[in-house]
Amino acid sequence: MAAKPRVLIIEDDADMIDLLSAVLRSGGFEPVAALGGRQGLDLLKDISVSLILLDLMMADVSGWQVLEAIKADPSLRRIPVLIVSARHYLEDAAQAEAHAHQFEGYLVKPFVVQDLLGEIHEALK
Repeated sequence: MAAKPRVLIIEDDADMIDLLSAVLRSGGFEPVAALGGRQGLDLLKDISVSLILLDLMMADVSGWQVLEAIKADPSLRRIPVLIVSARHYLEDAAQAEAHAHQFEGYLVKPFVVQDLLGEIHEALK
């Protein structure tokens, strides 16, 4: 049996990590979670992942800074990133536009589970 694609959740809300992990498991993925941006970047040094779900509003490092760090690293830049944020992209229109080439999708919380899984499958193609 093929290994399940591993998806890293970078999020600073433990309840949201639990919810996203359950959604990922139900979709046949292996969830791995980091509580905050700094932990997420540290974890990426040690494990390989197929995709990253990235929150934007985190206490330690903003999601935009995490995205920039991922895309600046030659060993990480090919990993697809989906933004999952409570902020609508129009609230961050300038940031979203400036980083548009760096992420594969943008979902607003609360999201529809099927939409999230659909975005993940699309990004992994």
